[in-house]
Amino acid sequence: MHFSLCLIDEQLCYKKQLYCLSFGTEISPLWETRQWVQQLAPGGGCNLLKALKHVFTMKKLNSLVIIVGSCTDQPLEILADYAQQCMLGRKLLAHVVIYDCSSPAAVLKNLAELVRVRYHCYSSKGEVGDSQRGKGFFSHLFDDSLLLEGKLLIICIEVSTEFANTATSSFLPKPPKHEGPLVIQTPCFLAKTSTDWLKTNGLKAKKLNLYQVLAPNAFSPVEEFVPILQKTVSSTLHEKVMMQFEWHDGTMKNIHVDLPVLYNYQKLLAKMVRIYEKQIDWLSVASRRIWGNVYEKRVVILVDISATNSMYIIHIQHYLRLLLEEQMSDKDYFNIIAFGSDIVPWQLELVPSQPENLQKAWRWVLSLQCRGSRNFMSALRQAVEVDFKYKDKHKSQGLYLLTTGIPDQETHLISTYVAEACRGFDLQLHVCLFSVMEDVDSSGIIPARYANPTETAIAFKEIVHAANGRFHWFGEAGIFESDDITVIVVCVAEKRKPQKLLSPKPTALSLARMVPNTTLFIFLLGTVYRKYPKTTCTRKSVPSVTLPKKEEICSSKEWLTKYSIKKLKLELPRLMFGPSCTHRKKIVESLHKKVSAKYCTIFPSVEVNGVVKHLQVQSKELEIYTEQMEKVLQRYLQRIQWLLSGSRRLFGTILEANVCVLIDTSGSMDPYLPHITKELASLIWEQLRKNEVRFNLLRFSENTESWREYLVEATDKTCHDAVQWVSKFHAHGNTCILMALQKALSFQDIEALYVLTDGKPDTSCSLILKEIESLRKKQDIKIHTISFSCADREANEFLKKLASQTGGRYHCSFGDVDGQLAAHRMLMEGFDDEDDPVFPYFEGDDLKKLTEEVAKARSFLKQAKSLR
Repeated sequence: MHFSLCLIDEQLCYKKQLYCLSFGTEISPLWETRQWVQQLAPGGGCNLLKALKHVFTMKKLNSLVIIVGSCTDQPLEILADYAQQCMLGRKLLAHVVIYDCSSPAAVLKNLAELVRVRYHCYSSKGEVGDSQRGKGFFSHLFDDSLLLEGKLLIICIEVSTEFANTATSSFLPKPPKHEGPLVIQTPCFLAKTSTDWLKTNGLKAKKLNLYQVLAPNAFSPVEEFVPILQKTVSSTLHEKVMMQFEWHDGTMKNIHVDLPVLYNYQKLLAKMVRIYEKQIDWLSVASRRIWGNVYEKRVVILVDISATNSMYIIHIQHYLRLLLEEQMSDKDYFNIIAFGSDIVPWQLELVPSQPENLQKAWRWVLSLQCRGSRNFMSALRQAVEVDFKYKDKHKSQGLYLLTTGIPDQETHLISTYVAEACRGFDLQLHVCLFSVMEDVDSSGIIPARYANPTETAIAFKEIVHAANGRFHWFGEAGIFESDDITVIVVCVAEKRKPQKLLSPKPTALSLARMVPNTTLFIFLLGTVYRKYPKTTCTRKSVPSVTLPKKEEICSSKEWLTKYSIKKLKLELPRLMFGPSCTHRKKIVESLHKKVSAKYCTIFPSVEVNGVVKHLQVQSKELEIYTEQMEKVLQRYLQRIQWLLSGSRRLFGTILEANVCVLIDTSGSMDPYLPHITKELASLIWEQLRKNEVRFNLLRFSENTESWREYLVEATDKTCHDAVQWVSKFHAHGNTCILMALQKALSFQDIEALYVLTDGKPDTSCSLILKEIESLRKKQDIKIHTISFSCADREANEFLKKLASQTGGRYHCSFGDVDGQLAAHRMLMEGFDDEDDPVFPYFEGDDLKKLTEEVAKARSFLKQAKSLR
């Protein structure tokens, strides 16, 4: 890094333009050359080809310097061929420099010879002083003619992981006075959670609940038995002086609407909303943006210093500094435990939160180095069993976890432990999730367990729920999710919603109070209100849809009963057109012909399903509809991608809790058996073990063989045994499906069978269907069929009938690759073109139903955009 800075200072002063480019895994062009060079940090591999593709697009380029310190990601042939093609016909002076590395020397020397450019190999050994190194490094690189005639010089500096021997943190920019002593502040606020704060500032606490306001003037309808009429008669007074309103318990109340009181209520609500917004802003600044509000008196901070955080260690240290400065001085005791693969506590036990201890803790934080994976369980046990070993004797105790990814241990294990540790004690675990870039870190270390940010957040929410704590998710862009803020936001939403109820039709008594001496007239006016006809709207407003983020384990048929376009009420004809919108012509007797209504020339006409209708919709409504439909389409495509991933691609989704999987091992399966056994092992671990399904396995050809004679629990041991048994499969003989089905149906407590085969059975298909129907009369068992690489139409029809007859699903993995590509393209490119991309024809029930719904949604979306 220093040598490129010397080049800028000493040898580039004659250039008219300068452009520096670093290349690792990502390309990052910057114009602020001096500052940029100082901040270069290693990351990724040596992606020279990507760097060359970037710089060769510049037309004014006539000088190129490539500085490399490690082996390139691409082979010599590819680099040489690309460089020769791009340099053909161009006057380009190129130089290749190898710095302190012998491994790529042969490759790049050959590259320089093939493309006929200058080559230089430099080693810092033997040089004295930094300035001498810089001059020695570049004195061999340029001659006087190059320095004088070059107009645009591009320097490509390789900053891959292997290039730097120093610690990554030394390249990271640091906040001002980062390593200075703490400026400790005394908190001037009452520390409490948002839930506690709302107990004194909430709607009910301030007696501003809508029902509280209306209660003094709310009366139950009066019903009395009239002897003369011999029936019960209700009071009709409310029709003239009151309005009916549905109460919170579902009953109807007669309400006297006092407008001055309601207007004052609206003003009070607006004032409360401003208070809540101010509280949210307060929670979103300073150390509370990272940690939330730390309110306990005995606090242990768990800090994730795994190797994947090496690029963010400055951020983590800065976050800890803010916490120690702003929120820790009023605590009784505290401790900090850093964890990677090993546990590194600051102190063996909790210490008083005195200024000198806070300063010592900060100096210790500055010495932290990132290494290893995320052994969260060990750090948690250290805190609970050492720092909080007498937790039953104290109150207000909290664990605050700052992490960037999912722990090494399974979520359910951690949840079980924290639930047991926090049960019956005043101890909570709060999670502060720092969302960093999803790319692999600069060191190239892959964590022990990986999950995307959404999956990580879901896992920590489960842990927090078990520990009665709070979840806080933030990143450099701001706060993504916070339990403290969410509680207040929900309260604000509840306050805004009732305002729609605060503009009712004025009752007679309300008007009488505002207009004196007109009581009789107002009572008569009340009867006029009662006789107003109710207007009917021919169109419906566009609903705001809510879709699940987590995938549900169910069939597409069941899933679409809740989230289909019809269920979500997003069908375009239903929303945009009503019965009164139809274009009609009536016969005029005097003219002896049909004449259109006058409004037909005002509204645009659109043909829908062969019927001409008038479009009565605003452009804003169409925009809302388009936005909602695109949201639904994205969710459908995510569901399709999920169905086409993992073991679901071949076997479909396992729905039941007690199943048997039947595998065809006849002679025709021989070419595919290695692939089948691999996918079956994935099924065992990914679906059966994860969802705790009781299962059995059965292979069939000319005879049958079952793994067990009964269903077994999906434990680690049984799954290992099942995979070992599957690995010994060999193909031979015919396809005896009937015998296999009869044996599988005999297993006790069986709920469903999953049958995978590649062809027709060796017996009559109608005979099998008849026999299975008679067997199912004794017990209702579903049979799901899976067609694998089967081109026989009759065989596939048999499998469809077998699944349909037993209430199961038919699945076929044909077209899975094209389906994944089509879904990916739609998510990346949008849905503007209805004809491209398109899904392949899926015959399986789950994918077929979902892709049909996608096609329907795209059709509605295209029509809505054309109407705009």
